[in-house]
Formats: sequence, structure tokens, C-alpha cells
Amino acid sequence: MEDRILINGVWYVRETEPKTETKEIEVIDFIGSICETDDYVWKASRLYKDDETFYEGFDIEFTDKTTLPWKEEHWDNMNWFKGVLEDNPESMKDAIRSMDDEGIKDFKLFLNKLKDKGW
Repeated sequence: MEDRILINGVWYVRETEPKTETKEIEVIDFIGSICETDDYVWKASRLYKDDETFYEGFDIEFTDKTTLPWKEEHWDNMNWFKGVLEDNPESMKDAIRSMDDEGIKDFKLFLNKLKDKGW
């Protein structure tokens, strides 16, 4: 075998350079804001484009801590966010399914903070 050599009765195996694989991956940077109460968590994320500007809109990871196991949802509908802020009956149906009255009030405060930041 060509990859072995016998020296003084001991076989040695030739070491080869490890194969290095160059693989490109896409990495997207983001900024975030989080609001947590005793009952709920809202974590908002906004993604950067390659030119350091933002993509339109944002998404929110919602956690309901009122039940075990905690219930998690992912929200990304900007029209729904706006509808909740405006007390739109259609938007409020979904909000009421996910949060109690106090939670909806806190969520609206969080959305307004994001709005004030220009999100």
C-alpha cells in the first residue's frame, strides 16, 4: 500500500491534509425589542438588508405564559398589528384568542413603542 511505510519494523501511515470545504451561507442581521410581563412575552425582530437598510415590517414571537406548557406563536401580519392598534373587530378576534384584556393593553403599548421607533 502506497500510504504506509515500514521503519524499523513499525508501520507508519502517511498523514494527508484534511479536506477543507468552502461553503457559503447566508447570514441576515437583525435588531430586536422585547417586552415581558408576568403573563406574556412579545419579542419583535426587524431584518437588515445587505445595504444596511431594513426590510419592510417586522415579526413578533409571542409567548403565553399563563398555561403550562407555555404556548408560542409567530406573528408577522402588519395589517393585523395595525388593526389591533385601531381596535378593528376582525383583528381583535385573534387578539382575544391569544391574550386577556390586560395582555391586549400591554401589547398595544408595545406596538406603540415600536411605532415610535419608526418600525
